[in-house]
Amino acid sequence: MQLTEAAIVQALSLSQKALLTEANNLANAETPGYQAERWSFRAALAQAIAMGPNAVLSVAGTPVPDPGATQANGNTVSITRSMTALAQDQVYYDTAVAAWQHWQNGIKAVAEGKAL
Repeated sequence: MQLTEAAIVQALSLSQKALLTEANNLANAETPGYQAERWSFRAALAQAIAMGPNAVLSVAGTPVPDPGATQANGNTVSITRSMTALAQDQVYYDTAVAAWQHWQNGIKAVAEGKAL
């Protein structure tokens, strides 16, 4: 797998996990004692790109506690913070989808003998 393909595939996979994590936070916004999380992967993915496709594909990302303010019921979800993170994660995901589509169109054009 080429580096570009590996980076796009991994960005899609990891940003999907980030979106699901934020959705889970929002779904548990009123759950007593629930501890909000963020999916951390962008720095590791950026570093792995310099090491090649195999390193990129090995980036797993990790859920990390979100050190938000604790509410009276012990919950640490900030709806504002989660909505902001959700929007950022959606932009990252959409960018990865656009990159994938562009990459696929390039491959298709080359296969068909068309100029890029």
